[in-house]
Amino acid sequence: MSVTLLAVIASMGLLSYLVLSTTVAPAFDNLEYASAEKNIVRVENAIQNDLQNLSAIVGDWAPWDDAHAFARGENPGFPKSNLDLPTMDNLAVDLLTIYDVDGKVLWCHLLRGGQKADYESLGILNSDNPQSAALIYHTKLDSRVEGLVQTALGPMQLSSQPIITSNKTGPIAGTMLMGRFFNAETKAALEERTEVSLTWHVLGDSALDAALEEEIVSATPHSFTYSVTDREVHAFGVLSDLYGKPMMILQANTPRQISALGNKTVDGALLFLLGAGLVVAVVTWFLLRRIIVLPLERLANHITGIRESGDLSLRLNESRGDELGALASEFDKMTLEVHDARRQLLDQSFKAGKADTAAEVLHNIRNAMTPLINGIDRLSKNFRFASGLRVQQATEELANAACQADRRDKLLQYIASAFSHIQKTSEDAINDLEVASRQARQVEAILSDQERYANVAPVIENLELQAIVEEAALVIPHKDQPGVVVDVEEGLDHFYVRAHRVGLVQVLGNLILNAYESIERAKCDSGTIRVTASHEIIDGEAMVRLTVSDSGSGFAEDVRNNMFQRGFSSKEGHQRGLGLHWCANSLSNMGGRIAAESKGPGLGAAFHVLLPAGGVGRRADGPRASEKTLARQSSPAGFRAGDAAADDIKEGLPSEYATG
Repeated sequence: MSVTLLAVIASMGLLSYLVLSTTVAPAFDNLEYASAEKNIVRVENAIQNDLQNLSAIVGDWAPWDDAHAFARGENPGFPKSNLDLPTMDNLAVDLLTIYDVDGKVLWCHLLRGGQKADYESLGILNSDNPQSAALIYHTKLDSRVEGLVQTALGPMQLSSQPIITSNKTGPIAGTMLMGRFFNAETKAALEERTEVSLTWHVLGDSALDAALEEEIVSATPHSFTYSVTDREVHAFGVLSDLYGKPMMILQANTPRQISALGNKTVDGALLFLLGAGLVVAVVTWFLLRRIIVLPLERLANHITGIRESGDLSLRLNESRGDELGALASEFDKMTLEVHDARRQLLDQSFKAGKADTAAEVLHNIRNAMTPLINGIDRLSKNFRFASGLRVQQATEELANAACQADRRDKLLQYIASAFSHIQKTSEDAINDLEVASRQARQVEAILSDQERYANVAPVIENLELQAIVEEAALVIPHKDQPGVVVDVEEGLDHFYVRAHRVGLVQVLGNLILNAYESIERAKCDSGTIRVTASHEIIDGEAMVRLTVSDSGSGFAEDVRNNMFQRGFSSKEGHQRGLGLHWCANSLSNMGGRIAAESKGPGLGAAFHVLLPAGGVGRRADGPRASEKTLARQSSPAGFRAGDAAADDIKEGLPSEYATG
C-alpha cells in the first residue's frame, strides 16, 4: 500500500510539473512578452507625443503676424526681440530656422551640447539637398510636415509649417522649422516618462547581429520581434523617418520579473502540491491502515489462527459500524454456526459410530449365539428325557429275589436300552458342548476385536473450559430446595484445552455427579462443589489442571489406591455409572491424566484432571446456547458461577496420575 501511495504521489507530482511547466510557466512568459510589447508601444507613443508637442510649438509660432512680416522682410527686429537663446531653451528645441518663400534661410540657430553650431553641418537643410524640399517649401496654408530625420549630427525630430498671419490666412510668407536631437538626454527623458529601459540602434550603424537586424526590419507592420536572455526580454520596433523609410531600431528592455514570479509560482505550487501530497499520503496511509488495513490484518490473522488451531469458537468481536465491522460480525456468526454444526456433526458422528459399532457387534454376537443356544436347548431336552428314565426302579426290582424270569428279562432289556440312550445323549452333549465352546470363543474374539478398535483416538478439539464445565454440570439432579452449590472460578473462560468434547463432558459430568453424591452420602444439608483451573508445565509440556473438589464424604487412602481399577466402586449397593476407570481411559486417549486425593473420610475430596493446553480465543458476544440452557435448567439445583476460587489442597497434587 505504501509503495502504491508513493507511486501515486510521484505520478501526481510529475503530472503537476508537466501541467505547470506547459501551461502556467508559458502563460507567465506570454505575460512577459505582452509587457515587453506594451513597453515598446509606450516608448513609441512617447516619441510620437514628442513630435506632436514639437508640432504644437511650431503651430504657435508659424501663424504669427510678426513672423509673417519678418519673412516678408518688413520686420527686421523680429529676431532680436524674439529669437534669442533663452527662447530656444524655453521651447526645448535644438534647431529653429526661418525660410522665405524662395527657400532662402532668413534666420537659423542650431545648438549642439548647448553651443551654437553651423546648421549646414546637419547635411539635410542645404538648398542642394532634394530631400529638404518637403521641409522648406509649403504650398498650402494647413501644410504640416513632421517626423524623424537622420542628420550628419545624429537623429533629429523635425516639424515644419508655413508662416502665415495670425488669423491663419495667406499669403504664405515662408517656412518655420524646429527640431530636437534624438540623443542621450532624449533617451533619459523617455525612460523617465515611460519607466522603460530604452536603447535604439541606427540602421547601418547598429550593434545588433545582422541576422537579427534583418529580421526586425523585415517584420510586418505593427509586429514586434523579441530576444530573450536570462535577465531581460528585448522587444524591438522599427522607427521610420518622415519619408517612410526605416531609420532606427527601438529596443525596450523588460526585466524578466514576471517570468521570475511565474517560476516562483510554479516552484511554490510544486512545493505546495508535493507537501500537500505527502500530507494527504500520510493521512491517507494512516486512515487506510487504521480503518481498512489493520482490521483486514486482524481478520486475516484471525482466519489463520482458526486454520492453524482448528478452533471455530474463536471470535473476532470487531465493534465497528461500517462494512468491515459488518463483515467481521457476519464472519463471527458464520464461524459460530459452523462451530455448532461441527460440534453437532461430531456428536452425531460419535453416536452414530457407537451405534453402528454396537449394531455390528450385536449382529455378529447374535449369529454366534444362535448355534450355542440351539445346542443348549438340545442338551436341555436330552437331559430332561434322561432324567425321566426309571433305571433305579428297574434295578431295585431286579434285586428282588421274587422277580419272575420273564419280568427280569424285560427289566434287563429296559436297563440296556436306557443306558444305550444315556450313552447316545452323552455323545450328543459332548458334541453340543464343543459347538458351544467354539461359539463362546467366537463371541470372545468379537469382543476382543471390538475392544481393540475401541482404543482408536477420538477427534481432538480446542475447547473452552467454561462451556464444558457448564454443560457437564447439567448432570446435577433438579430439586425444589437445592442444597448443593457449584462454585466455578471466575475467568475459567480464559482456559482452553485440547480434548474430545463429548468424552470430556462425560468425564467432568461423572466427576461432578460423584461429588454431588458424595455430599449426599455425607448427609449434609448443604455442600459446595468447586471447580478451579490453573496452568501447569508437566515434563516441558503446557498443561491445564482442572480441579473438581467437594465437601462430601471423602475417602481413605486404601480407597484412593483402588478407585481407578476396573469394577471398583465405593458407593453403597455398588451402583454403577461410567466409573473412574473409564474416565481414566478416556482422558488417556486425549493425552490427559487424572488423580484424586482426600484428607480422609468426611473431609471432602478433590479430583485433578490434567489436559494439554489449547489456544486462547474469545467467546462470542452474548451467552451460548448451552449457557442459556444451563441458566434455565440448573439454577434450581444450586449452580452458581461465582468468583470464589477453590482453596488449594495443602498437600498438593499426588505424585502419580491415573492414566487408565
